[in-house]
Amino acid sequence: MLDPLLIINIFIIIILVRGLYRSVRYRPLGKFYLPGLSLKLLAGIALGLYYIVFFQGGDTLLFYEDATRMARSVFDKPGEYLSVMLYNDHSTVLWGMLTLTDEPRALLMAKILSLFHILTNGNYWISGFYFSLFAYTGLWSLGDKLTTYFPWTRNAAIAGFIFFPSVLFWSSGVSKEAISTGLIAWILSIYVPSLARGEGVAKRKVIMSLILLFILWLLKYYYAAALIAILIPTLIVSILKRMSAGISWNFNKQVLYWVSFLVWSVVIASFIHPNLRLTNVMEVVSTNHALYVQMSDPDNLISFRDFTPTFMGYVKNIHIAVWAGLFQPLPWGSEGYIKLIASLENLIILVFAVFSILNISRINVSNNGILVIGAMTYIFLMAVFLAFSTPNLGTLARYKSGFVFLFIYLVMADPVFKRFLIMKRKQPGK
Repeated sequence: MLDPLLIINIFIIIILVRGLYRSVRYRPLGKFYLPGLSLKLLAGIALGLYYIVFFQGGDTLLFYEDATRMARSVFDKPGEYLSVMLYNDHSTVLWGMLTLTDEPRALLMAKILSLFHILTNGNYWISGFYFSLFAYTGLWSLGDKLTTYFPWTRNAAIAGFIFFPSVLFWSSGVSKEAISTGLIAWILSIYVPSLARGEGVAKRKVIMSLILLFILWLLKYYYAAALIAILIPTLIVSILKRMSAGISWNFNKQVLYWVSFLVWSVVIASFIHPNLRLTNVMEVVSTNHALYVQMSDPDNLISFRDFTPTFMGYVKNIHIAVWAGLFQPLPWGSEGYIKLIASLENLIILVFAVFSILNISRINVSNNGILVIGAMTYIFLMAVFLAFSTPNLGTLARYKSGFVFLFIYLVMADPVFKRFLIMKRKQPGK
């Protein structure tokens, strides 16, 4: 007999998808919404099968097990469930049954999943559909907004946000990456009008973005920290340009203001949270680096040269970190289907990136050059941070899901960036 909750959730998903499609079908990327979503949901199933059948382990199964324990306690001991959910109550029997209590971010993921387990009667696959839907709607919304303001980047948005295999696969299903990527994409989509044209943002959207940022901070604080550090100066410069109508804002002036605000953002952040101080960041990265080196196959590690957990050790290897974070692995030497697919993708990205670099001298930087600077700074920061802290190429491929869609979009937007940087076409009305 079919579980009634399974049937109810299938109907809910169908109604959600139908309603969302009806609201976006006439948008610039409207006709790609359903094909992209279908692939995203299938990717979530594929991700689950990969960990269950082939990998026979992984975070997703640990999330599922703890979420199941928590969801069951709702009916037996609802008070304990609330105590653990809200206060991490160590005195409860439920707390003693959980396996992720020493990992706060993983435990948060299990808590989120437990809410869906209550709704789905512990159905892993249906819960994964909800996660995939959240990630996909965020990515689609960001791609659609960028296409609205930069219409010549439409094909790049379709590729980078909807159909690129690694973006589809790693940010789907029951995974932290599905939630974090969706959060990043939704936050950015809220601020695209301000970033592109210096427009104001409705208060309710600002409040929503702060809530999303807070959840992202709890789940993956390094992504939230980098996003805030880049968004603040970029938004300020964009708004100042709009408020200073008639005053010349050449690219050098924009960069000067942007760098100044960036420095102040970083300095203030270091006082707000100790984890964001340079010495503490280096300590966290060094600890994670050592752990991954210890437990990983040497063939799957990034080949740093004489790396030491010191400031100079990072400086000497930063070019290797950038290269690995953006383009490794590559087809030569890659073994296994997953690694081969990832390497072919990286080769495609590398080809587009090379075309962009070769033609960079032809760029006539204008109105939106600062947006590219901001986006590339975020991408390079995350590539370097993740390459040093997660030198395992397999794990890195998964963690890159929080920025790789932006990199794909930029290198494919125009092989020489030229039309993306110069607003040649009339911008759409508000």
